Amino acid sequence: MSLLDWLLNPSGLTPHGFCLSWAPGLVALHAGSDVVIGLAYLSIPLAIAAFVRRRPDIKYSWVAYLFVAFILACGTTHLMAILTLWVPAYGIEGIIKLVTALLSIATAALLWPLIPKAAALPSAAELERRVDERTAELAALVEEQKATLAQRDLLLREVYHRVKNNLQMVDGLLVMQARQLSDPDARKALRSLRDRVYALGLVHQQLMGSSDLKTFDIAPFLSELSGNIVHGAGPEVALSVEAIPLDVGLDFAIPLGLLVNELVTNSLKHAFPEGKGEIDVNLSRDDNGALVLVVADNGKGYSRDDAPPRTSKVALGATIIEGLVAQMEGTIMVESKRGLTRSEIRVAAPVAA
Repeated sequence: MSLLDWLLNPSGLTPHGFCLSWAPGLVALHAGSDVVIGLAYLSIPLAIAAFVRRRPDIKYSWVAYLFVAFILACGTTHLMAILTLWVPAYGIEGIIKLVTALLSIATAALLWPLIPKAAALPSAAELERRVDERTAELAALVEEQKATLAQRDLLLREVYHRVKNNLQMVDGLLVMQARQLSDPDARKALRSLRDRVYALGLVHQQLMGSSDLKTFDIAPFLSELSGNIVHGAGPEVALSVEAIPLDVGLDFAIPLGLLVNELVTNSLKHAFPEGKGEIDVNLSRDDNGALVLVVADNGKGYSRDDAPPRTSKVALGATIIEGLVAQMEGTIMVESKRGLTRSEIRVAAPVAA
């Protein structure tokens, strides 16, 4: 017997319709029922597979695909039952039933050990309860962090406030000391020291009023600082301050503020023997992103021959300026002639924290 005969007509067997005596009602009943069952068995696994593909988060999804294969095999057996009503293809039908049997055994063997694991999976209500608990824990943690940050902010503001008050106390002591001195040079030296103390105090005042207690805008700081220095020189000295908005921290603001203090003070001391003139303070960025600080005046200017020797007392300001520029890892260029003395300092912009 050939393989084709074994598959489609083994041993000359008759089709299944012969057993039903070809009664139209019985043949139609069996064929119709198997058609409906077969189509349903084809539709159900396709729906299961589509659902599993849309939900890749489902655990043990491979079991669903095993059910898909088993149900498809069952549906195929019903479709084969329709064919065998007219064609004795019992060989093919037997092979399909064997495949179905193997799939059913595998599904059953794997399903029973999986039931305890699947039952241990949390239900939707349990998951929702756990999410609510975790959300409550996170909310409590956030509130705790907010309270900690608020306390830290309060302490930092208090520290800045105390430092500012202490510097004001130092300034008051310097004023008292200056009143007891008769030497004009000594009084000027204490005045310069007061300006430096004021610059330090102003930095802490700006930090105390900032939102994050770490940075503040340098533009209004430079305007207030320069204005305080020039204020004591009288109305004959005009001041212009232009600065880009830039958030800076304590480590950057202090040396920059002291630089502006020294440069503006130098202009007031040496540029205007007649007591009137103009001072310009400008802070900008160059094309490479570096900061450029320029302090210029329209005073009498000076030449190298006119510059005081480095051993002179007045060289203290120049020494402080050079030290501050070196601290900020910048460069300074000074040019002076009658009607224009210009100091240009270039430093890298502070890195935002």
